[in-house]
Amino acid sequence: MSGMTSGGLARLAFWARGMTAIKDGRMEWPGFSYTDAEWARMRVLAAPIGAGRYQLFTWVNAAIFIAIAALGIVCVFLPLATLLFPVPAETSALKFSALLAACAFLIIGLGLPISMRLSSALAISREMRAGLVGEAGDEALAAKVSWQINRIILVMCGLLVPGILLFIAYDIDASPIITTLKWLAIALIAVSVAVGALHQRKRS
Repeated sequence: MSGMTSGGLARLAFWARGMTAIKDGRMEWPGFSYTDAEWARMRVLAAPIGAGRYQLFTWVNAAIFIAIAALGIVCVFLPLATLLFPVPAETSALKFSALLAACAFLIIGLGLPISMRLSSALAISREMRAGLVGEAGDEALAAKVSWQINRIILVMCGLLVPGILLFIAYDIDASPIITTLKWLAIALIAVSVAVGALHQRKRS
């Protein structure tokens, strides 16, 4: 039997609903890979979650996270920026970028789990909760999902946010880099679709 709480199982079910929808669209989300047994389990967990209820979950999750992010900016980032950089004109781009990246990691790293916890509790119905039955291995799957999310957050906050700010601060011509990244993204999407189609053919 699974040792997960009903709330944790509900969050995993909503996550499974989104990931199985991506997979059914013959796409792969880089950084979020699962074994065949894990996919099978996620399909079982996703079954009680209807499309309308999942849409409600995404809306509520977005609203709660935006509120948390706004609170983090007002209560954490702005006070720290004022304290550390009392003279904005003398603030180096590197220090400002480091502060923003650290605050973004804090806000997203704490805010996203909180928003998912609250939105899953608000969006799931009593009937759906009754249809979710824990099994051995659910805790390991939930831990894997949590690690995958944290890994993406770390990459985004550690590289993307400071990188964008430094490009802006130093007025770097990023058009060649952006063009390269754009075509790389297109290639990754194409590969993702091709891999998904190949897996779908193998299963059929």
